[in-house]
Amino acid sequence: MIQPQVRVEIDFSNGPSFGYPLILGDFSYGILDTNVLGDAPADIVDITSQVRKVSTRRGRNRILSQFEAGTATVTLNDPNGDFNPQNPSSPYFSKLLPLRKIRIFGITEYAGDTVEIPLFAGYVTTFDTNFYVGTNEDSLVTLQCVDGFRLLANVSTEDAPVPGATAGQLSGTRIETLLDFAGFPDSMQAIQPGNSTVQADPGGNRSVLQAVQTVEQSEFGGFYMTPTGKARFIQRSYVSQLADVVPVKYTDSTTPAADEYPYSNLDIAFDDQLILNDVTVTRLGGTPQTVISQPSIDVFFYKSSARSDLLMQTDAEALSQAQMIVASRSNATIRIDSMSLNLNGVVDELNTLQNLSLDIYTLINIEKEVPGGSTISSELFVQGVQHDITPNSWNIKVYTAEPIIQAFILDSTTQGVLNQNVLTY
Repeated sequence: MIQPQVRVEIDFSNGPSFGYPLILGDFSYGILDTNVLGDAPADIVDITSQVRKVSTRRGRNRILSQFEAGTATVTLNDPNGDFNPQNPSSPYFSKLLPLRKIRIFGITEYAGDTVEIPLFAGYVTTFDTNFYVGTNEDSLVTLQCVDGFRLLANVSTEDAPVPGATAGQLSGTRIETLLDFAGFPDSMQAIQPGNSTVQADPGGNRSVLQAVQTVEQSEFGGFYMTPTGKARFIQRSYVSQLADVVPVKYTDSTTPAADEYPYSNLDIAFDDQLILNDVTVTRLGGTPQTVISQPSIDVFFYKSSARSDLLMQTDAEALSQAQMIVASRSNATIRIDSMSLNLNGVVDELNTLQNLSLDIYTLINIEKEVPGGSTISSELFVQGVQHDITPNSWNIKVYTAEPIIQAFILDSTTQGVLNQNVLTY
């Protein structure tokens, strides 16, 4: 098999949409639900031949339990000054503007076909130029990039309530309303309906991103940007169902089974970092709902957390959210914080394809044999993915966390265990 390759493209057109023009019958650009009508004519340039180094990172902050903006850094060899905004002979002269669109892909082969896997889609915020030591001719240009969170953070809701954000909307509908207010294209939205109904938008001068994240926390779902640049919102019932799919298995066994894949390193922790046994959730205008676990407090002392000004419509739902957090966080367990993968060390096509495809909320099972004959085995969600790529190396760091929403799913061998799994609210 060939080693995986990285590909980087810049789209110099205006507008936030990453949609390629839909060309009927075209193998690459005629794919329904993949290619969409763009908001401006595409002006796409493949800059892969100049790439020296790529780093991307997307995911959730484990401590804050909140998704952060995805970022990417692309280092280019630029001997001709193509990426110098002041160079009139550059083929990109007058196009090198902040917030141009950028896409990063992984390219591999499987069963004789070339497979393209999106890794990051965002916007170039800066073009940083540095010259090689000892010469004024050749330069290195570093593109600093961020995903669509940046666009949403740049739009203020102002003081008045957002138009159309009325009481009784499902959380997904509210997020669509906020994205529309920010001018985020419909074609770049992948929003589930949501399980919770929310209060009317309270107004106040905040960013659209902050308003969306308040709804996300009220729902107890997830809101993030996909590797193709779409704004994705998933409701909490869907998150609980994702914990019941067949996991991708990783092992350090010297004789892995056919459906198991190797990893190069694990970051294992056993501490009090994620313990919560005194949780208060308060909806806007509501009464604080506090849940404690006295057995946990007796062992670990008080570990408190508060979530306030959420938009669920009832105190009962706020109480259910506090109960779920305490139920999943009141004890200490051996935790696998991250898993490292060496993509260049993989010799199996399916393994390479699987590693490149790992994304937020992928369910994985990791096994580690430890001294003394015991084994650590954890079923985890991918919470973040980091790629570090050079011409001679491709390392992936997968950040993980146990599912915080523990639903009781009838007939499930992992989520239908009496006295262990509980009904989600």
